[in-house]
Amino acid sequence: MPVKVDMSGLDRFKNNLKKLSGEHIIPLTELLPDNFMTQYTDFPTLQAMVDAAGVNDPEEIKAEAFSQFVADHTRFDNWTEMLTKGYAEYAKRTLES
Repeated sequence: MPVKVDMSGLDRFKNNLKKLSGEHIIPLTELLPDNFMTQYTDFPTLQAMVDAAGVNDPEEIKAEAFSQFVADHTRFDNWTEMLTKGYAEYAKRTLES
């Protein structure tokens, strides 16, 4: 009895994996979309969190004060941990698309 194997899912996975290789600029709104923000933070959007933190300059996001704000208002201990989780979920979404 001949067996047919559908490899289209594997091909799609390989193509999606290529999208993640190399260097990319990923907008923060894609890395931390609204559903991520509502699940892990006290805010509905990244913009709402940045506004509440009083960030006026993108460089302020790298400051210890913002990392402390993240610790106080999210499920993460710091900004780096939040970004790491955001990237992990972004990678998963990309591979599954």
